[in-house]
Amino acid sequence: MAVSNPPPLADSYVIAIAGGSGSGKSTLANALVSELGSSFATVLAIDAYYHDLAHLSLTERERTNFDHPDALDLALFEQHVLALKAGQTIQQPCYDFGTHCRQAQTTEIIPRKWMVVEGILVTATASLRALYDQVIYVEADRTVRWQRRLLRDQRDRGRDEASIARFWARAEDTFMTQGSTASQYAHLIISGEQALDANVRHLMKVICGSDLSSSQ
Repeated sequence: MAVSNPPPLADSYVIAIAGGSGSGKSTLANALVSELGSSFATVLAIDAYYHDLAHLSLTERERTNFDHPDALDLALFEQHVLALKAGQTIQQPCYDFGTHCRQAQTTEIIPRKWMVVEGILVTATASLRALYDQVIYVEADRTVRWQRRLLRDQRDRGRDEASIARFWARAEDTFMTQGSTASQYAHLIISGEQALDANVRHLMKVICGSDLSSSQ
């Protein structure tokens, strides 16, 4: 049964979480939504918005720099953020990182009071930045980030270490020129190497004047 759209969320609050690959963006975003409560908060990951490369050979797909803004459908991502802010349900793309293609199915995302968008390039354009109430930048040592990415891509994306290393090298080069600029727009910079619960407590105090102990 289709979910009807609620009234526009005049008091909706959008939090953007940016940082390098492996810095802990996704982990922090999901933990923050869990603390806020799934009835009141939702995550929108920019990684779901890669362009569909089904028209290219697998070899050509592998050559794509997935950490460059051109690899992402930023227009659709922005449209979906705007729709959620307006109280409209969206159909988020589902992306297969093994084949670099969009899947036929989509994921229904229902608007919530709190929306957490996360990804290396969530601040890539001025029009996106204008949609956010708070920009959080997560920083972590390069070696730590590499180890996390290696583990994630082996576990979740079925890639071997050589393939991961190739993608990582491109990611880091692009991050230095594209993604790292997010720190310039950040309202808050936190360490992705700190304990997760400590970071969540800090963010709860910043965004809604509470902490974990008072919300439990």
